[in-house]
Amino acid sequence: MPKIGVGVVGLGRIGQLHAEIFRTKIPNAELVAVSDVIEDVAKNVAARLGVKYYTKYEEMLKNPEIDAVVICTPTFLHKEMIILAAEHDKHILCEKPITVTVKDADEALTKIAKAGVTLQIGYMRRFDYAYQQAKEKIKKGEIGKPITYIAIARDPAPPPGWAADPKLSGGIFLDMLSHDFDMARWLLDAEVERVHVEGGAMIYDEIKEKGDLDVVTINVKFSNGAIGHVHGSRKSAFGYDLRTEVLGTEGTVYVGYRQDPMFAIGTKQGLTYWGIKWFFKRFYDAYVEEDKHFIQCLLEEKIPLITGEDGKKAVQIAEAAWKSYKEGKTIQIT
Repeated sequence: MPKIGVGVVGLGRIGQLHAEIFRTKIPNAELVAVSDVIEDVAKNVAARLGVKYYTKYEEMLKNPEIDAVVICTPTFLHKEMIILAAEHDKHILCEKPITVTVKDADEALTKIAKAGVTLQIGYMRRFDYAYQQAKEKIKKGEIGKPITYIAIARDPAPPPGWAADPKLSGGIFLDMLSHDFDMARWLLDAEVERVHVEGGAMIYDEIKEKGDLDVVTINVKFSNGAIGHVHGSRKSAFGYDLRTEVLGTEGTVYVGYRQDPMFAIGTKQGLTYWGIKWFFKRFYDAYVEEDKHFIQCLLEEKIPLITGEDGKKAVQIAEAAWKSYKEGKTIQIT
């Protein structure tokens, strides 16, 4: 079976993770090159992985050995990078979210359709074993009819750099909670029809100054009649705190992520588990499966589990959430 040549652009933590996975974990893929605007970063990663490096994305796209690119750059760069890849006839795995706005997503998807290339969006939770088990149980009817979706997502700290600016990242609703919006649509197999938001900048002055929020709650209504609640916070004192629950008429599925079961300490005060502080520790296998799926879809000419349209839906929900917060009312999503 032929191998798919891969180039990775954007070598922050997530970009380096994808590069390492494609270099070592995907038999039918060959990491050809990496790219970053910081030459020392690109050069060091390339040397470690034994591949070529570029500081200019367009130059990497000209490499005929590359069949597909993995875009791991800041969100506000995604639209143009997707369009450039499509124009160079490269397939694309783009880290979430697809773009900052629905308008940008529409422009990118128009180019994708015209070029006829494959686009997969990186909502890796769909490939996590626990979420996949939840999906399977719901699909088999083991909890009856799903009627309520509940999600809690709390990060240990606010995002750094460009991600702290909602104009560049989409803020808490898109940069952080779009994972939960995507999971809601997937687990319930239904669309989010309306949202109502309460929230504020209650913890960090710098969050407030940039116009973002650090604590929010979002009530949602689904197209199948189910209801839901998504809560997000930019602070969790003990580490990442991710929990998802789907209540059905005959049962409930839970996916939790609050503590490290590998270590606990017992004292007179009781038994204490350590909080997880490293996000990639929990989802490493999901990233591997996500990358495998992308290559398999290219080799077998299949539609990815998470399409560009799925990516656009998450942006649409995030935009509605911002509108609800700013206008103080329920927003219908068309």
